[in-house]
Amino acid sequence: MAGSPDLHRLTRRLAVMLGLAGTLAGLRAAQPVSLPLEEVGRRKPPEMTPLHLGEKVIVEGVVNALALHFPEYNGLAIQDAKGAAIALQGPAQSNRLDVFRPGDALRVQGTVTFMAGTILVAPDTIELVGRHPAPAPLDVPIQELQAGRHLNRLVHTTARIRQVGDTIAGAQLTVGGRVDIFLPRPRERATPNFADYSPGEDIQVTGVAHQYCPHPPYNTGYEVLVHDVSQVVRMEPPWSISPLALAGGLMIVLLIAFLLWSREHRLRNQRERLRHTYQLGEEILGASSTEAILQRIADALPGILQVSRVSLYIYNRSGKTLDAIAHGQAEPISISLTAPPAGTEAGAVACFHYRTLLVIPDIARSPFPIAGKPGEKTPKSLLFVPMMAQGEVIGVLELDQYDHTRDFTPDEQALAQHLGNQIGAAIRLLDQRLVQEQLSRTEKLAAVGRLISGVVNELQNPLSSITDLARRALEKSHLSPAEREVAAIAAEARKASAMVARLVSFAAAEHVEARPVAVTELLKNLIDFRESDWKASGIRVRDLTSREPLYVLGSHGQLEQVFLNLLVHAEQTLAESPQKQITVRTSVLGKRLQVEIAFSAPAELRKPEETAAVLGVTRSVVAGHGGEVRLMERSHEDPRFEVDLPISTKERSAPVSSTAGPPVDASRRMTALVIEPDETAQRQLLGLLSARGFRVVPVNSADNGLELVQRMRFDAAFCSVHAHGLNWVELSERMHSRVGGFILLSDGYDVELSADFEGDGRFVLPKPVQETELDRILRAINRLAAAKVVPIVKDGVA
Repeated sequence: MAGSPDLHRLTRRLAVMLGLAGTLAGLRAAQPVSLPLEEVGRRKPPEMTPLHLGEKVIVEGVVNALALHFPEYNGLAIQDAKGAAIALQGPAQSNRLDVFRPGDALRVQGTVTFMAGTILVAPDTIELVGRHPAPAPLDVPIQELQAGRHLNRLVHTTARIRQVGDTIAGAQLTVGGRVDIFLPRPRERATPNFADYSPGEDIQVTGVAHQYCPHPPYNTGYEVLVHDVSQVVRMEPPWSISPLALAGGLMIVLLIAFLLWSREHRLRNQRERLRHTYQLGEEILGASSTEAILQRIADALPGILQVSRVSLYIYNRSGKTLDAIAHGQAEPISISLTAPPAGTEAGAVACFHYRTLLVIPDIARSPFPIAGKPGEKTPKSLLFVPMMAQGEVIGVLELDQYDHTRDFTPDEQALAQHLGNQIGAAIRLLDQRLVQEQLSRTEKLAAVGRLISGVVNELQNPLSSITDLARRALEKSHLSPAEREVAAIAAEARKASAMVARLVSFAAAEHVEARPVAVTELLKNLIDFRESDWKASGIRVRDLTSREPLYVLGSHGQLEQVFLNLLVHAEQTLAESPQKQITVRTSVLGKRLQVEIAFSAPAELRKPEETAAVLGVTRSVVAGHGGEVRLMERSHEDPRFEVDLPISTKERSAPVSSTAGPPVDASRRMTALVIEPDETAQRQLLGLLSARGFRVVPVNSADNGLELVQRMRFDAAFCSVHAHGLNWVELSERMHSRVGGFILLSDGYDVELSADFEGDGRFVLPKPVQETELDRILRAINRLAAAKVVPIVKDGVA
């Protein structure tokens, strides 16, 4: 046959492979196999014999009880973490298993054996691999033990004795559920028995679940093995009153007492908390500054509301920011929702916009990206409280908890809101106090100005005569030896006249209309004015102002005072500095002029209290011009003042002459309502509207303005964002159908406000008012009136 050689070769290979497989199987059978205790204890039905009988195995477990001694062998039970258990078999005359104690972790290699229904492992080697706490007994009802699921486990059960007996192998108690309690007795050793126990007694037993069943099928003969009589404990006889009922009654009494004590304790804590809160409120209202308010609440609130840190943010109207009140310099926080800040400031901005409490029990589930700065600890819980005063949000109070997460209770939230409103009222009182102080200071300055004016008037004539005589003498002494001296006299006379003129401009009370001021020229004049003193002090000046004239609408004298105060403060700060340099720079960003005055003063030479005083004096003047002044201090950079002002042009800002015609319909007299608490801005707008043929009705609050609009019709209503009473958003809605146009007076040019508010008869006019912008709005209102056929208003009656 053609294929017979191949068939023979295939047959030989198959025989060799079968032989190798048999050899490997034999080797594998000879090697011990690591099995879990549950697998070792498995049985084969129907006889219920061990599945792995005679196999070499490796098992691991923890000793759960002392070794038990039988006449034929010694046994030691071990169990694993899953609850499976097995018994180790030792020779009857050997104490090899007695050295192990409950809690010893063993690794055993041996053979699976079977004796009277019990599966055992006859150990070849026993290795102690660790030490654990002794396993606790498993509470098992006596009826469940006869199912055989807990063999070799340390168990605890309760039963009633039916019969007391004794055998050659040991003493036993027959209990309910066909289970025995067995005390093994080794040969030739006296062991205590159960002679003191009687049928009918209830006992508690702690021992090892076991099985003694010498005949198949091996599914009966379950018992509990005890090492000593002490593991069988008599139970007390039943009481006439059930212990459970007595314990329940006692628990009810204790619970009522605890509830009464807890209620009294809670009420006492609430009274104490309210007392501290009222005391804190009185101290806040009497504080002298926002820093003092922050210091006081930072000291008191951790004890009242159990918080770790307190932060305070004040709304800056001019800068549209939230300013953090701190001992050091802090960056302003933008309140724009389009680009919210990171960290806890995001929660403060959201609380400010939504005007409600914001509770974050766990920042891990916070909607805001809160992350601490490098080196700082991040809080775990936050509470933001809007500080309200007269319906306006003054700022935000932030309460942080660093130690653990917590949810502020409704009572704590209400208490925090009360404190926030008190802080808002205190800040409003501070603002009013500051205004009163400014008015008082203004009156004093006016008195000093009148005094200086009187003195200056007496000096002007002599100085004018000296200047004129010096000029004439200089003409006559041309090319003479005295020419140099006469020229010096003329120069000094001119300088004295300039100083007198400057004193007049400083001392005079300015109630004139806003005019274009060339800021670059003003700065150059101030640098020239202080240059001689700076040279004497060793101060070097870098003049980086623009060569092109840059104009700002406002008061020349007031702006001159602002920049002179900042320059003098920089000069005084550099008095002891090793490097003395002042840099003056101007730049244009959009429609804003920014003036920077930087000075090279080390941090240790700066005086924060003097800087705060200078900023306090200049901030109100700059804000009146629609601008903002701030001090920028960053590491590795020189400190600098930044003055931000709305830029203008000389032509656009020039006041309209009396002959200029109004840009509105002159066929009828039109009426305008002006809601402006600032007298200077009110006076300026009144003059501009009067020059354009308007009859103007000025009021100080939004409530008074709304009352007037309900009685008569106005062609235009001008409302400041700072008007008292009803907020301007609701006011514009109520006035919309009753006025020809609603014009919101804002602090400087605001792109977001204009984009959100303007349209459908609504306009935004930045302060200080530029006449070209005013004329544009009035022409738009006139066109709307013509399109809608607005009824003509005559003599205040629609």
